[in-house]
Amino acid sequence: MTPLLSFIGGCEFSYLIEELAANPDKFGEFHFYHTFADSGAADSYLFIKEYASKLIEADPDVVIISQVDALRKYMQMIQFGQVSSMDQQDRQIAEAVSQCEEMIEALSPADAPIILQYFPYSRLDLLNRFKPDPQTYNESQFLRKYVTAMEELAAKHADFYFMNLTNVCAISGYWNNLKRCDPPWHQHIAHPATHITEEFLHWVDYVLRRSEKVKCVICDLDNTMWNGVIRDVGVENLEVRTDVERFRWNILRVLHSRGIMIGFISKNDPYLADEVNGFMGQFLAGIKPVCLELSWDDKWQVLKRVQERLNIGIDSFIFIDDNEFERQQMQTMLPDVRVADENIFEQLLYLPALQPEMVTSDSKKRSQYYAQEEKRQQTSKTLSREDFLKQCDFHIKLKRAERFEVNRVTELIQRTNQLNTSIKRYTKEEVLAMGAGGVHDIFVVHVSDKFGDYGLVGVCIGRYDGEIYEIDTLLFSCRIMSRGVEDFVLTSVLTYARANNFKKVVLRFCKGAKNEGMRVILEKNKFAEFETDGDDVIYGFDFSRQEINPLPGWFTLIEDAQPKIDAAPAPV
Repeated sequence: MTPLLSFIGGCEFSYLIEELAANPDKFGEFHFYHTFADSGAADSYLFIKEYASKLIEADPDVVIISQVDALRKYMQMIQFGQVSSMDQQDRQIAEAVSQCEEMIEALSPADAPIILQYFPYSRLDLLNRFKPDPQTYNESQFLRKYVTAMEELAAKHADFYFMNLTNVCAISGYWNNLKRCDPPWHQHIAHPATHITEEFLHWVDYVLRRSEKVKCVICDLDNTMWNGVIRDVGVENLEVRTDVERFRWNILRVLHSRGIMIGFISKNDPYLADEVNGFMGQFLAGIKPVCLELSWDDKWQVLKRVQERLNIGIDSFIFIDDNEFERQQMQTMLPDVRVADENIFEQLLYLPALQPEMVTSDSKKRSQYYAQEEKRQQTSKTLSREDFLKQCDFHIKLKRAERFEVNRVTELIQRTNQLNTSIKRYTKEEVLAMGAGGVHDIFVVHVSDKFGDYGLVGVCIGRYDGEIYEIDTLLFSCRIMSRGVEDFVLTSVLTYARANNFKKVVLRFCKGAKNEGMRVILEKNKFAEFETDGDDVIYGFDFSRQEINPLPGWFTLIEDAQPKIDAAPAPV
């Protein structure tokens, strides 16, 4: 479905819309609504105050607003010496915040993300340039306080975003992005708005979650992570230039700190692995690669093996290589893999797909968890499945979520695709609200075995509905697939619901591109199909007709960790 972007404001949006509409191949297809083009309305606040219902009826996917008119007035007052005190200016900022909150509240029935677009001023401190007036804020001081206030507002409201374009304009040059002939209290986009449009698309992709998050970056080595080809110059003569390859290693370090896995695939002789690993050690600086694959196999085949070993979606990889043939072959054979050349490093830190909702202690250990998984896989090859699971010494903790775990709960909700019944993407604020509402349980599951700690790997959100207990969300990290954790949790939750005198447990299975495995798990645990609703299936468990499966026998329950039978809401 083509997204509808509703721009509520004046001509400050015109060039942006023109650029988007003129380049659908580059930016994608959109439908547009622009109040200024439609009715001449230029003030976001006044329009929303009067016509919010019209906007809501249009069912926009994203609403974009601005406060350019208010800022224009405040800037003009500073430049014309019409400000009497800092208190007056603080009240102006408070008024801008209040108006924003009114717009957020008025548009809340639309259930659409709201982006406040902020353009930097290219002409600042025109009055009292060299020594600010101690009684009033100059333009720079005023705008810093305004930006801080809007950033705090964005932190307060889950679906409100403050898009500060200062950085993108500074990088590509103010005079390339903003008009030079406007009055000094104005700020407008210059034509063409290419850089700003690209930045805007990043925000749209992020708020609409149009891009699957990248979980693993796979890099070539020769002429990508160093200058030179091993078979031509030898490992000892490879060069890592400060302003090129060293910069790329540093980018990988930042990505790794976000919980994104890093790996390397190179066409080279396998016997060189130890020597190459030794050379790389000086640049890894804390990075624990999930793979270092040296072989003469096609790189797409190697990446496919890595994907199967890590058990993550193929579309959660990005592959970086300086060789066009390798990139084209990867794109042809594995079209869901994102492919880029070595020049992408400059952009990697900014791309929406590499921006996690949050970074938790669990996500920072992701590479460590997968290294432990390699040891499990090696051990499992010599035993039957059940014998292997029994000798793994599994310990499991199923308990109510605590406040300190909410970030990890939210991260799993945002990232999990395969073992996820609902594919709902709740925000941290929504999770907290459910925990405080009195009608939800939020259970989390922790697992460890003799190879290491998996961490918090499962979430179950239940809701009380009369005699029915509804499992709103049930999801698990793919790291624990095939261990029986899903069976343990379902048996425990069913037992909990029955003990609290619920007659049935129901669950809406929302079919996604990758979560068919959850349907198999539900049916294995005797959930029956009650009805269908479009692509969704309502599953149920009727205690008067069905018997709960026993707990898998290879888990040791950590004492006092099972869900209590008091039906109290989760303490988040």
